[in-house]
Order: sequence, then structure tokens, then C-alpha cells
Amino acid sequence: MLRKPPHLRVGDVIGVASPAAAVSEEKLHRGCSVLEQLGFGVRLGDHVLDRHRYLAGTDQDRAADLIAMVHDPSVRAIFCSRAGYGSGRLLPLLDLPTLSLTPKIFLGFSDVTLLLNAFVQYAGLVCFHGPVVAGEFADGLTPRSRAHLLNLLTTGFGEPSLTFSTTPRAGIGEGRLIGGCLSVLVTTLGTPFALDTKDAILFIEDIGEKPYRIDRMLTQLKQAGKLDSLAGVIFGEMKSCRGETNDPSLLLSVIDDLFAGYDYPVGFGLPAGHEGENFTLPLGTQVRLDTRLHTLTFLESAVE
Repeated sequence: MLRKPPHLRVGDVIGVASPAAAVSEEKLHRGCSVLEQLGFGVRLGDHVLDRHRYLAGTDQDRAADLIAMVHDPSVRAIFCSRAGYGSGRLLPLLDLPTLSLTPKIFLGFSDVTLLLNAFVQYAGLVCFHGPVVAGEFADGLTPRSRAHLLNLLTTGFGEPSLTFSTTPRAGIGEGRLIGGCLSVLVTTLGTPFALDTKDAILFIEDIGEKPYRIDRMLTQLKQAGKLDSLAGVIFGEMKSCRGETNDPSLLLSVIDDLFAGYDYPVGFGLPAGHEGENFTLPLGTQVRLDTRLHTLTFLESAVE
């Protein structure tokens, strides 16, 4: 049984950490201002604006910020400033099982996929795949995605279900929700942090990857056995993954081919991840994927 973090309340302090790439100070402060306007306090990590090559400080300093916020009782949630690259470098520096002793909301996506799924799998914590402070918060969330996020974190329930456009394989499946950015997920193969996909609903999204690269990465997951025991797969919108012809049927044909031998449902077009509204997904919670109704339904509260 996964532990759920305590719910967020207006007036609570949100810690902002930079576990990956260096962040723009201007965009960070703009995003923090949005959080304050929503009624939350903001505490920046000591190294949130550091720069070490292309990273937001050294691995040790980025990890130290995360650990400090986990153990700081005044910080009720941890939002990532941005992603980019670098989250995976922190995994060996974190004592993942001890994180479950002080569960807190943890929010991010893209490269942060590595931390999210490690926290779910090895710390036993529900985590949240969604907007970053110097990204969507700074640039402007849509009213609907903002309401979904705030309700999810404060009450445990956002929109009861999210809809998607396309059904590569029909059916219904239920399981715990895991996944994130495909090009990041495949980097865990052959490491101690490889994703456990058994009986899960796997969410897959990406940006700027051509169809043959999507083919290559899905093939790698398939040959590693990670597609064999799933309860279902739901893809994001993948808007810029269509190749030079910008033909969505090319990518869909790749997906049809890669999942042809499986009997679980496969959906495509969920508005989560890069390039869209980026609706927040509670990883580790139970969901139902119904590709006949084109819905991903959330079956339990995401917070205590």
C-alpha cells in the first residue's frame, strides 16, 4: 500500500527545488509569484539558482535541497522549478525508503519522471506528474488544468476522469498509474531503478522525438519485457513526435505495430505532459483506462 501525502491547504508553504537543469531566475520568480497569488507561501531551496555546467548546481547540492525540504516540517509540498536533465544523477544519493517516513506532495515532469517513479516504486509514495514552476506556472496554466491541479492537491480529487482522442487497442484495464517521459523511462533499463510495470497502467509521453525514435524506444521496452504484464497503456498527445510529414497516422501505425500482440487497452491523446494543458496525474494511485469511452478515470484520492 502506497502512502499518500497530507493534503495542501491555502497558506501552506511550498518548497521549490531544482533537481535537474539550471533555471532562469526571471521565470522562476514569475512562477513563484503565481503560487503566492494562489495563496501559498514559497520557500526556495538553498541551491535552486545554482549553476554547475548545465545543471542547477552539483549533484550533492541538488540532492541536499530535496532532502532538506523533505525533513523541513514547515514545507508541505515540493514543486520542481524545471526539468531538462539531471534528476537521474540524484537517485544514488537519496535514501529512498526513508522518504516514506515524511510523505509530502512532490510535483514535476519530463526529466523528473526518474524521481517520480523511483519515489513511487522504492519509497512507496504517491507522487504527481505535472507542471513545473518556471515552466507552466510562469507561462500560464489554463483555468481548467489549474483547477484540476489545485483540487487534486487540496482535496485529493481533481476532474473525475480525463478524456483522450484515439483508441489504438480497445478494452478496459485497471491498475496503478506509472510512467512519464518515454526517452527518460528507457534510461532506467539495466539500472537498479528500472520501472516495475507489472499490472500497471503505463502513461507515456514525449516531445520532439521522430516516429522512428519512438519505435526504437518502445522496442527497447518491449525487448526488456516491460510491456508484457501491463494492465494498459495511455499515451499523451505527442504533438511534435510526428516527423517531417507531420502525419499523425505514422506514429499511430508504429504504436499499432508495437502493441499488436497484447490484449490490454491502449489509448492515445491524453492532455498530459509536454505541449498541452499538462493535466496533473497522481502516479501510484489506482486508475481505470477505458478506451471505448476514451477515458482515464481516477479511482481513489491522491492525498490524505
